[in-house]
Amino acid sequence: MKLVEAQIDRVVGPTHHYGGLGVGNVASMQNEGSISNPRAAALQGLEKMRLVAQLGVPQFILPPQPRPDLRFLRQIGYEGPREEVLPRLADENPRLLSVAMSCSAMWTANAATVSAAVDGEHEQAYMTVANLSSSLHRAIEPSQTLADLWQTFPQHVRMLDPLPGGAMMRDEGAANHMRLGSDECKPGIHIFVYGDQDPLPKSFWPRQTRAACEAIARRHRLPVENTFFIKQHPDAIDAGAFHNDVVAASHRHVLLHHELAFYEAESTLDQVQLRYAQLYDQELIRIAVPSSELSIQDTVATYLFNSQIVGPSDGPSPVILCPAQVNEHSDAKRIVDRWCNQDKLFRSAHFLDLRQSMAGGGGPACLRLRVPLTEDVIDVVPEYRRFSDENYQNLKAAIEQFYPESLSFADLSNPAFVEQTSHAAEEITQRLSYRSE
Repeated sequence: MKLVEAQIDRVVGPTHHYGGLGVGNVASMQNEGSISNPRAAALQGLEKMRLVAQLGVPQFILPPQPRPDLRFLRQIGYEGPREEVLPRLADENPRLLSVAMSCSAMWTANAATVSAAVDGEHEQAYMTVANLSSSLHRAIEPSQTLADLWQTFPQHVRMLDPLPGGAMMRDEGAANHMRLGSDECKPGIHIFVYGDQDPLPKSFWPRQTRAACEAIARRHRLPVENTFFIKQHPDAIDAGAFHNDVVAASHRHVLLHHELAFYEAESTLDQVQLRYAQLYDQELIRIAVPSSELSIQDTVATYLFNSQIVGPSDGPSPVILCPAQVNEHSDAKRIVDRWCNQDKLFRSAHFLDLRQSMAGGGGPACLRLRVPLTEDVIDVVPEYRRFSDENYQNLKAAIEQFYPESLSFADLSNPAFVEQTSHAAEEITQRLSYRSE
């Protein structure tokens, strides 16, 4: 039986806005206060899902998380009807209003860290939901994420609660984790990337700790010989690579990264390559892009390494889905062309318009969670969470009918506007919920 890397995306919520809340996220900070287009954001994400599904890759869908998060508001002392609470919040603490309305759960690469059933001692797939404790707007997401993943994988996947919060256990999920392997049911090699410990970045707080990485590896019962821990380069974090997936990408036997992705990691990477050869009897292809070819600043601006790599069902060669910004940058485009035409890493490249997500600091890979599963487990995922033409048409119609085309910060405290966006989210959720025949 083969191991298939399924993809999970979440429909972008109708309160998608640019609150500038992301720690070390250059795009998020630069676009704070800009007018957003929730309808375009949701449709752009939906079209990406459609392309992945058309390539024969299992694509699953989660609904938006409810916003405003009234439970969060009650926890911080804002009680009463939302038509009273939201205007009050806008006057007293607009940043908390942005938190309560955040749609950052759309970036499902941060939802959890995943290992395959063949990877650990217990022969069971594991998911540890990320605590996202570095940022308040993300820290309100895990409980709903856990519920959504339970509904999507009611069988065969062991769902684990987030790690305990606190500075020492900061965890941002799969955005800082890479699994190398193949489509064979053999144990994978796991690379966990952390940003704390000396030397630290000068400008931004690292959002992943080594202690959290080690805890997840223990929880998933990963063999020591197949598990590696690498420090993210502090210069990459200071340049805006707030997650590893901004400067590194992987798929099966391929590891791509910028030369400033990792700090003093050559010895560890050599061990990774040796272990891969031992497990799979083939070479791990590792390509490091030098700064002379693409600066770390342009790497962050284009999100080249945040491209999504998928394995189509009709052959062994993967496909790379890049942000449109890569196609518009001559140096980044030249690198992708070489990966496809000379290195033969990918059969083709697609350039996707995800500008609404990119303006918040999320590219194609940010929008998906990779889940390596056997085909029998994929077969029992509920139909209502699978991408299908029927789901696509229903979701697209609901987004076009109910989502706003323009959202300013002032809209977030407008009772009539919030009523509209709440109804829009409910329409999407109904379409992605259980329906009796």
